[in-house]
Amino acid sequence: MKENILVCVSNPKHVEKLIQRGKIIADTFGGDCFVLFVYTIPYDDLDLNQIRTKQFFKSIASKYDVPILIEYSKGKKVSAVIAETSIKHDITQIILGQPIQSKLERIVKHSLINEIFTKVKGVDIHVVEVGRENIPQPEAYDRGLHAHLLQKNNNYELAFDTPCENAIKGIFFKQSSTDFLNGFFVIHQGEEHKVLKVSNGVVEAGALSSS
Repeated sequence: MKENILVCVSNPKHVEKLIQRGKIIADTFGGDCFVLFVYTIPYDDLDLNQIRTKQFFKSIASKYDVPILIEYSKGKKVSAVIAETSIKHDITQIILGQPIQSKLERIVKHSLINEIFTKVKGVDIHVVEVGRENIPQPEAYDRGLHAHLLQKNNNYELAFDTPCENAIKGIFFKQSSTDFLNGFFVIHQGEEHKVLKVSNGVVEAGALSSS
């Protein structure tokens, strides 16, 4: 019997473990495996760490040759998005990661699993227990500022004044720990983000062409 698997991811620490599990089950039963990442804020409001997390999920899914579905909840519950995605792709098994909990936590905490069960029928849910390891805090960045890149010689310089006709528009996220213009420049292209490293206000031309 063909089994289609939906792997729901949210934590970079455990994403590879969950995708590995889903891929093995799908291959065993001759089905398809999908990875689902649901974000709950408008796409244009994602901060730099959220953008990089999304890109990391995409890279791990690509590593295992599994398509990734990135969905904006639009105010709906995550469980509703999971249920809708499951129906759309004929999913028969859902894989979720869940930190190891005490009995009290299981009783008190709201259960995403129960919500999914009420919204979709005939689907098995696999809960993969993951540890509570402390995830290193991402580096802090200032709030993103509208900026643009201007080509100068072989590189691109960061600027904040009125852009000229050939300027590349984007958002600059400055590292909070420095007084220099170091950080990342993010170009929004449809539903994709191109992230470029900025060092002392300069982006190397090679980085722009290869990203």
